[in-house]
Amino acid sequence: MEETMKKIMKLLFVCFVLFISTTVSSQLPVNIDNLSDQQLVQLLAQLQFSGLSEVELEQKAREKGLSEDQIQLLKKRVATLDPSLLGTQESKTGTKDTYTPRRPVRIKLPYVNGIDSAGVLHVFGQEIFDNDYLSFEPNINIATPRNYVIGVNDELVIDIYGISETTKKLKVNTEGAIRFPNFGPIYVQGLTIEEAQQKIRSVLRKIYPGITRGNTFVNVAVGQIRSIRVTLLGEVQRPGSYTLSSLSTLMNALYASGGPSRIGSFRNIQLVRGGKTMVNFDLYDFILKGDLSNNLLLQDEDVIKISPFQTRVALKGALKKPGIFDVKNGETAADIINYAGGFSDIGYKEMVRVTRFGSNNKEILTVKTSQLPVFKFMSGDTLTVDTLADVFASRVTVNGAVYYPGAYGLNEMPTLKDVLLVTKPKEEAYYDRAIIRRYNADYTPRFINFNINDVLRGTFNIPLEREDSIYIYRLNELREKYTVTINGEVNRPGQYDYFDNMSVGDLILLAKGYRDDASLQKIEISRILRQNISGRDTAVYAIIKEVDMHAPASDTINGPGYRLTPFDIVSVRKTPSYRQQISVAVEGEVLYPGSYTLSGTMEKLSDIVNRAGGLKLTAFPVGAVLMRNTYAGRSRADNALLNSKANLINNQSGKSVINAGDSSLYSQQKPVGIKLEAAIKNPGSFYDLVMEEGDVLKIPKALQTIQTFGAVNLPKQIVYRNGLTLKDAARESGGF
Repeated sequence: MEETMKKIMKLLFVCFVLFISTTVSSQLPVNIDNLSDQQLVQLLAQLQFSGLSEVELEQKAREKGLSEDQIQLLKKRVATLDPSLLGTQESKTGTKDTYTPRRPVRIKLPYVNGIDSAGVLHVFGQEIFDNDYLSFEPNINIATPRNYVIGVNDELVIDIYGISETTKKLKVNTEGAIRFPNFGPIYVQGLTIEEAQQKIRSVLRKIYPGITRGNTFVNVAVGQIRSIRVTLLGEVQRPGSYTLSSLSTLMNALYASGGPSRIGSFRNIQLVRGGKTMVNFDLYDFILKGDLSNNLLLQDEDVIKISPFQTRVALKGALKKPGIFDVKNGETAADIINYAGGFSDIGYKEMVRVTRFGSNNKEILTVKTSQLPVFKFMSGDTLTVDTLADVFASRVTVNGAVYYPGAYGLNEMPTLKDVLLVTKPKEEAYYDRAIIRRYNADYTPRFINFNINDVLRGTFNIPLEREDSIYIYRLNELREKYTVTINGEVNRPGQYDYFDNMSVGDLILLAKGYRDDASLQKIEISRILRQNISGRDTAVYAIIKEVDMHAPASDTINGPGYRLTPFDIVSVRKTPSYRQQISVAVEGEVLYPGSYTLSGTMEKLSDIVNRAGGLKLTAFPVGAVLMRNTYAGRSRADNALLNSKANLINNQSGKSVINAGDSSLYSQQKPVGIKLEAAIKNPGSFYDLVMEEGDVLKIPKALQTIQTFGAVNLPKQIVYRNGLTLKDAARESGGF
């Protein structure tokens, strides 16, 4: 703030010195108090800085006759002066920013579709106007173009800087002039910014002499811009008058209108101003070259006229950018193909086909590539570029049992040996015979077979031809897949791949070893009968061999080293004496009830009771019950028999009474009638049953009462006594 006040004081001091030198030089000394603030402000508007420092200004004032007291009094007056009297804008030493962003002119853009009438190809260039992410709306906040033409309602920002500091924002009135304070109107309509700056600078010299001396400068720019009205006629998507920003160019107007219509020319767009054609704009110059030299700034009342196309052709097929193109006079087929980006990589470049509408019929023209620079299109022509045929001029292919299969060039590898040395057959290849598939002249295939070893040794070799296909077979492709099977008492029975030199011991290891109940002395191998030496029919199905796994591992005759052949079946039997523990249960009135494991197949009722400590005194052996699993351990034959009987019962009853497949038939337990007292008194007798797995022997207590229930008045338990009759029990229960 202090620095600002010093500059203001310096400014006023200079003005005062000049005022003294021009008006009161004959009346020195001057009474500073007699000068009003308005007089100082008026001088400030008419005079400017002299470029002197504050010390030099004081010296100048002394030369004009001011005393030291007057100089100090002047400084005091400056300190109390209101800075707002210095002008409508603050100087550059202030903090206020005089810049105001320009307000845009909003327009609504139409949506257009750029495909041709057939709905297949786009008209080249139309995508510019269909792209929602591409906008040609002018940037209104750029620096004012020097060729911008000033019109009514434009706001001019006049910036005076140097010794004098001020900024004026003046609007061009309907008369085409701006009114500068303390001067008057300055006519600027129709002038470019550069011309207006020169004119305003020339005019302001009268009130700012520093402009002439070179220490005060003037810059003119456009602030808020006006809107202009332009008209688009002819083959436009949406013809009519448009309100645009005065910074808009010809492209801005085209984008606002949606561009040329379906038959509008992209090559002949005229900008008419005051009845005179200013420029013929070619959109291809912008699209293909980025040239916007003819994209002029628009002015009010400009007219943009789009003519119908004169020549339009379609480019289809293997081009980088197929489409519909406008053609100007003098352009050839080569030029239009270049507009389409040229041939694509898969395009057939020897010739193109042109379909043309003749006077009476359609015509087909075949044009060689060398003729394209001189071939002229007619409107409606369709140029088609074919894709390359799916054939190779010099290709051979190698597949199968090689390390490097694929396609190879015939020029670099002209013979069979050359190819095999590069592709390297694998070890599992079938070397005795391989094939070459070759096409005859009529393109029918034929086979040529060869021995790989002969080729690699150099005893056989042939030249290869285009599209030869070499295939090397694998050994496993030429035989059935070999397997062996193991079943029985191993941890993982099943089918396994066969390997050369595989033994019985190897297969058992693959099956994760034996189970605990496996018999190692008698392992059976069944082998396919492959050859019948006699040549006659035989009743033999297979060769059976037994081996003993207790023999040494090196025994290849009868031991683990016995060699297997493909499709052998190895069966590991169960040890006959091997038994798993089976248990029965004893419940009720014995000394040690619980589960008991049977010691053998002939353990009986009396044995189990004895092992359980015998009967308690309270036991009632007459009421003992043996519960046994129904159909336990039934075989396939048992299942068949049960199913047959179940079907018979169901058929006789006419409904499904029993389902033999129901698991409840053999999972539930049923009582077996026993006489436990007789079995205990006579062990081994008829009554002493053999126990089976899952049996449950239940021995109840001896009862002291009887129970009445049902149709009696007082159902209850009655103490049993000798001679108790049914009538006695009914009477004690209250009667029937």
